[in-house]
Amino acid sequence: MGRMKVVQVGVGGFGRNWVRVLRDSKDVRVAGLVDLRRDAIDAARQEIGDAGVPGFESLTAALRAVAADAAVIVTPPERHRPLAEQAMRAGLHVITEKPMAATPADCASMLRTAASTGRVCVVSQNYRYRPELWTMAALVRRGAIGDIGQVRLEFFKGQDFHGGFRHSMPYPLLIDMSIHHFDLIRFITGLDPVAVRGEAWNPPWSNYAGDCSSAVTFEMNNGARVLYNGSWCSKGAYCDWNGNWHIEGSKGCLTYANGQVVLHSVPALYTETRQRAVALKPLKPDGQARVLKDFTAAVRRGRRPPTDVRDNIRSVAMVFAAVEAVKTGRRVPVLDARMKAALAAAERRDQGT
Repeated sequence: MGRMKVVQVGVGGFGRNWVRVLRDSKDVRVAGLVDLRRDAIDAARQEIGDAGVPGFESLTAALRAVAADAAVIVTPPERHRPLAEQAMRAGLHVITEKPMAATPADCASMLRTAASTGRVCVVSQNYRYRPELWTMAALVRRGAIGDIGQVRLEFFKGQDFHGGFRHSMPYPLLIDMSIHHFDLIRFITGLDPVAVRGEAWNPPWSNYAGDCSSAVTFEMNNGARVLYNGSWCSKGAYCDWNGNWHIEGSKGCLTYANGQVVLHSVPALYTETRQRAVALKPLKPDGQARVLKDFTAAVRRGRRPPTDVRDNIRSVAMVFAAVEAVKTGRRVPVLDARMKAALAAAERRDQGT
C-alpha cells in the first residue's frame, strides 16, 4: 500500500491541527475535506498548500466523489458515531477525536460496527504520546515501583473559554477534559477501573453554569484506588495540562509535576532510600502525529492500534460513570450492560466464534 488516502471531516477550529498533521505525514495524503463552512475548507487548502484538494459539505458527498482509505473525524462528539459508522460501512478505517462518542449507547454501537466491518477505528488520545507520560508508563511496566496500590492525580487550572458550550455544560471538567486524564490512568498504571464514587461542586467565583470542580475515586481491577481531584475554576497554584501525579507501589512511588518525573525508592516499610529525577524518554513523533503513525501502521500490518475502540471504550466509560456517580451520590460500575455486551460480542467476533 502506498500513501493512505484520507478524507478529513471537520477542518475548522481544532480541525486545523489535524490538517497540519495530515499535511506533514509521509504516510497519508489528503483526498478530500468536509465541512459545512466553505471558508474553513479554503483555509485548510491554504494550510495544505494545494488549492486542488476537493471540498464537500458532507461525508456522503465526499464518499461518492473520491476514493479514500480512511476518514479523520474532528466534529462535535454527538456526530462521531453516525460519521464513523458511515465511514466504516463504506470500507474506510477511522480516526475520531476524543471523546469516542457522546453516550454509552453510541460508544457501544461504534464498537459493534468496528467489529462487524473489520475496520480499524481509533480514538485520538494524544495525551498518551507525551515524553513525560510515556516515561512514567515505561517505569511502571518494568516494575520500578512494584505493584500499584494507590494513585493521586490532581488537576487545577483557571480556564476561561469566554463563553461557548463548555460554560453551559452540567459538569464541564468531567465531560470535556477528564477523558484525557482517565485514559492516562489506564495507560500509565496498566489497570482498568471497575467502579467509581464522587462529588462535584461549583465555587462561588466560577463563571461556569455547571459544577466545575470534581473529586472522584476509582476502584481498579487489582483493588487499588485512584483519587482524581480537579477543577477548571481554580484560583492559583496551577499545574500543567498533564496534572500532578503521585503513583504509589510496593517498592516506592513516582511523582510528576510540571515536566519532572521523580522516582522515590522505598524498599522497606516507609523508609525512603533514594530519590532521583528521571530523564524523559524521547518520543518522536508525539501527539496527534503519533496517533496517526500508529493508526497507519496498524492498518498496513493488520493489527490493533493502542487506542482502538475496544480499548478506548473502557476510558470513555470512566467519564460516563463519573458523571453518574456525582449526580447520584452512589457507587457506579464503570462499564454499563451495553458496553459489556458490545465488548463481549467484539471479542467473540475477533476470535471467530
